[in-house]
Amino acid sequence: MSRQTMETVRRRRKALGLVQANVWIREEDREAFQAAVAPFRKAARDIEQEAREEAVPFEDFTYRVRFPFAPPAAVRNTMKASGWLYDREGDVWRRRVSEQTVEALRGEAATLKVRYQASIDYEWG
Repeated sequence: MSRQTMETVRRRRKALGLVQANVWIREEDREAFQAAVAPFRKAARDIEQEAREEAVPFEDFTYRVRFPFAPPAAVRNTMKASGWLYDREGDVWRRRVSEQTVEALRGEAATLKVRYQASIDYEWG
C-alpha cells in the first residue's frame, strides 16, 4: 500500500472514530486474543462498510513535485503553462488539485515520475 493510500485510510478511519491498537502477545495466547477481539474487529468493519456506502466528499490537495536534476526547459515551460508553480526556496513544483482536475493531474504527475524520476508528495487541506 502506498504512503498516500495508507494516509487516506488512516484519515478515513480516524474520522469514523476508529483507532489502531497494536499489541504484542504470547504465541500461546493468540487464539484467545483473536476470539476476544473478533467482535470489535467486526464492529469496526461494519462502521467502515456503512461509511463506504455514503458519498465521501472530495478533499482538495496540492501535488508537490521535486526533480533530482533540473528538468529540460520544454518540460518546465509545459508545467508552467498547465498551472504548476515553482517555489525556488523549496526547489519544488506545486499544483492545487480539485475534484475536476484530479484525473488529469494524476496522469501528469505519473508521467513526470516515470520520465524524469520526479519525487511526488502531497499537501492536504
